[in-house]
Amino acid sequence: MSVQAANQARVQAGFELISTNVMVADKDLNILYANPSVVKMLTNAESDIRKDLPNFEAGKVLGANIDIFHRNPAHQRGMLGQLDGSHSARIKLGGRTFALVITSIRNAGGDRDGFVVEWNDMTVELEQLAEQQLRAAEFEGQLKAISKAQAVIEFTTDGRIITANENFLTTLGYTLDEIKGQHHSMFVDPAHRTSTEYRMFWEKLGRGEFDAGQYRRFGKGGKEVWIQASYNPIHDQDGKVIKVIKYATDITEQKLRNADFEGQLRAISKAQAVIEFTLDGKILHANENFLKTLGYTLDEVKGQHHSMFVDPAYRSSTEYRLFWDKLGRGEYDSGQYKRIAKGGREIWIQASYNPIYDMNGKPFKVVKYASDVTEQVRANEVLQQAVHQTQEVVAAAREGDLMQRIPLDGKTGSIRELCDGVNSLVDTMAGVVGRIQESSGTINSAAKEIAAGNSDLSARTEQQAAALEETASSMEELTSTVKQNAENARQANQLAVGASDVARKGGQVVSEVVTTMSAINESSKKIVDIISVIDGIAFQTNILALNAAVEAARAGEQGRGFAVVAAEVRSLAQRSAAAAKEIKGLIGDSVEKVGNGSKLVEQAGKTMEEIVTSVKRVTDIMAEISAASQEQSAGIEQVNKAITSMDEVTQQNAALVEEASAAARSLEEQADGLSQSVAQFRVDDARTVTPAAAPAVAARPAAPRPAVRPAAPAPRAAAPAVARRNGVKPAPAPAGDQWTEF
Repeated sequence: MSVQAANQARVQAGFELISTNVMVADKDLNILYANPSVVKMLTNAESDIRKDLPNFEAGKVLGANIDIFHRNPAHQRGMLGQLDGSHSARIKLGGRTFALVITSIRNAGGDRDGFVVEWNDMTVELEQLAEQQLRAAEFEGQLKAISKAQAVIEFTTDGRIITANENFLTTLGYTLDEIKGQHHSMFVDPAHRTSTEYRMFWEKLGRGEFDAGQYRRFGKGGKEVWIQASYNPIHDQDGKVIKVIKYATDITEQKLRNADFEGQLRAISKAQAVIEFTLDGKILHANENFLKTLGYTLDEVKGQHHSMFVDPAYRSSTEYRLFWDKLGRGEYDSGQYKRIAKGGREIWIQASYNPIYDMNGKPFKVVKYASDVTEQVRANEVLQQAVHQTQEVVAAAREGDLMQRIPLDGKTGSIRELCDGVNSLVDTMAGVVGRIQESSGTINSAAKEIAAGNSDLSARTEQQAAALEETASSMEELTSTVKQNAENARQANQLAVGASDVARKGGQVVSEVVTTMSAINESSKKIVDIISVIDGIAFQTNILALNAAVEAARAGEQGRGFAVVAAEVRSLAQRSAAAAKEIKGLIGDSVEKVGNGSKLVEQAGKTMEEIVTSVKRVTDIMAEISAASQEQSAGIEQVNKAITSMDEVTQQNAALVEEASAAARSLEEQADGLSQSVAQFRVDDARTVTPAAAPAVAARPAAPRPAVRPAAPAPRAAAPAVARRNGVKPAPAPAGDQWTEF
């Protein structure tokens, strides 16, 4: 064997032994050699390569052309034809990635003699690299996200600041230049900075030990900041700590809020009884207020079941079991509860059972907040009893029994005042009923007295009517006489014209006229007296009407109708007085004219002798006498009409008196009804008032009223005179003859 052959053998033997995947091709790219390593690699990848090269067989690579591995052989041949040295490339077959290093082989003459191809299946390596890159990208994204969300700062192992992100700088109020290279101790208070604890903290981190928790730090200007942070030692490939990274979150606001919550809970615990249970009712803890309310110590109740505070009957009931089932489901419950304290003492509490939830929204315990309302419940029971007793007293009063009272024993405060007030109200009602009974008796007596007075008034009115009738009769006779005088004067005038001797007879007639005129004068005076009597009767009627109005006012509401009647009677009496005054004036005028006539007659007697010589003069005088007689007749006629009007008014007064009597009887009946109404109330002996027995007043029967004569023509209207007697002003007459019916 030549040396060259021996060298080739050694080279081939070396290719056979190396782990590098080597393939040799001639200058036409035909595969001349493939070492075992590349054959093994291709064999392992054969199934994947067939996905792209269905006819590929690893065992038949020798003799094949490299083109079988290329999708575009022309491109590859063009590139290899110009290759001078080595070329690296990657190809993908069946999902695998192969790295190729192609080296051109030249002979001693410098011509290309073939190619050496180094194969490397990089599929697993690339997958691992891709996974590492993905993981690195995830780590980088996480770090960026953490940096955006949290405050991040890096330290050397001895606590010097390397860098810090924007969140950290914003939280502490510094810029990076102000803190870079400074020690972490700038963020802690001086006392902690020099403490052994702080020194050991950094020694711990230098050893690679993790630390996390809540830390109080100080920012720029001494601002206090609370952070939730973790200090994370970072190791190199050899496990040596190279730096410390801190991730922190500003929890200052949360810390303050928690402090506020804790303060509120402490305040609640001071003001209320608080106890905690497991979901099945076992006692976990109780505050001092609860223990004091129930009379236990914490050791006596801790670990016991809530049922120790309820009575045995309720403890074994379905309701109690459902109560704890409800709380176990996380449902709230509140209200007033009866509980049993130490020694069997019964108390009442106003409480709420509040399920407390964990971070997953699942109840894990129950907290009860309670207030002792035993006194309020007792007071409410007393109040309910008082309300019931009040209802009984009111019901009895509604039935007429005013003798019932609310017992005040055992009642205090406002409840006692309320019950005492109800008792006082019933006492007042009893007094009012008694006074009503007494007043009804008084009203009854007054009504009877008014009825008696009306009977007397009716009798006097009838007497006045009779007197007026007699006066009217006298006036009729007077009228007839005056008419006769006028006729005689006319005849005397005719006789005087006929003969002078009649003048002598006329003297006699004049003497008779003088006598008649005297009689007329006397009659006129009597009429004046009669009118005075009528005026006095009207005045007495007015006084009686005024007294009746006073009695009606005393009677109050029951006497209102009678007061109207009394006012009408008084008005009619005043009208009677005015009419009497007018008649009196007319009679006075008549008396004056009669006096004048008497004087003329006397003059006529004295001059009778002259009548003989002067018939004409006598005739004139007789004419005047005749005219005067006619006027006198007209005046008497007016007096007669006035008397007739007075008679009619008197008859109306009689009717009004009868109606007043009827009103008095109605008032008496109503007083009796009032007495019967209040008689249904029963009051005790000290409050009972027996109505006073009213004196029996027998009403005199009214005299029969004379028949009313036909009314004469109405006299001329005269201005009514307003009389004032004894300081009493008469009330104005009503506008019409409307009467109130009782």
